[in-house]
Amino acid sequence: MLVEVVQKLHGFSMRQILSKEVKNMPQKDDFSMKKRLRFGEILLEMGVITESDLGRALARQKITRQPLGQIFEQLGIICDKDILRILARQFHMKKIEQIRRPVHFEGLVKMIDSRMAVEKKIFPLGVKDKILYLAICSPLDLDTLDFVSFRTGLRTVPVLATPAEIDRAIRIFYLEEADPRGSEFRTILVVDDQETYCKTICAKLQQSDYRTLSADNGPDALKLVLARMPHLIILESALSGMSGRDVFRTLQTNCQSRKIPVIGISTRAYPEEEALLLDMGYFDFVAKPLNFTRLLARVRRALTFVYENGNDAQKQTVPIAWTEDRSGAESLHRLALGI
Repeated sequence: MLVEVVQKLHGFSMRQILSKEVKNMPQKDDFSMKKRLRFGEILLEMGVITESDLGRALARQKITRQPLGQIFEQLGIICDKDILRILARQFHMKKIEQIRRPVHFEGLVKMIDSRMAVEKKIFPLGVKDKILYLAICSPLDLDTLDFVSFRTGLRTVPVLATPAEIDRAIRIFYLEEADPRGSEFRTILVVDDQETYCKTICAKLQQSDYRTLSADNGPDALKLVLARMPHLIILESALSGMSGRDVFRTLQTNCQSRKIPVIGISTRAYPEEEALLLDMGYFDFVAKPLNFTRLLARVRRALTFVYENGNDAQKQTVPIAWTEDRSGAESLHRLALGI
């Protein structure tokens, strides 16, 4: 993971990076190092963490002695993509979050075959003006850059990507496996009676290539669940009329809809509210006003945990009204129809 890259920046631990500026780092052509902000300062400035988050992590570190970056991941506060953005900023490098099939990919394969791509964890993005743009995990893997430049005879410019994204691109474009992040894993239902929030959340999700559904009340949300079976629900707990909690309780009455992870959102940003929703069985909770960087990280975490870690790898396509759990299905069906 990229946390490990950060932790191994020429012998500097994550704790050192958080506690002081890292200086005297190696320099190379297009990403010469300038004076950097502290890692923690960048996290705060980007809105990825709060001072409260940092305090929680430091408190846990006193007990576990783990690097702070690892603790942030365990707490669900940051993910690989957050660290990707931080590294790109620290090292003044370009980044890519989703790799698509390069133009003239067949010619790139002749330069970098599948074995080299897998061993070096790199992916060729394209060639322009005798410059090879190369997706790479570590900004300090200078040996790999030199090796590729020597082998291809081209100047090599690194572009940062997460290890997971490079692995995915290799599987799809070199090994021609199906994309595990296909559209069947990306349908999200947003339920919020505040129109501005609902539209903004949907827009942010669509920018990250998710398909979205939306509803501004509980009964309409249940109708959409009944008809479309989304893979994730973002649910406002304080809906007018049928509350978000009632929607959630109804979803739990059916063996199919209860498998859908639900992220609660609410203006009631009290610890008691968060604890109540998590105890009910919500997958996660994000308080309003929303930090969309954090919300998207929680969305990725939920989808990865539920659908890509083998917990429920196949989308449920059986209509709810025809599942074996008829009592729960009928309850959901009646509520969806408003009867």
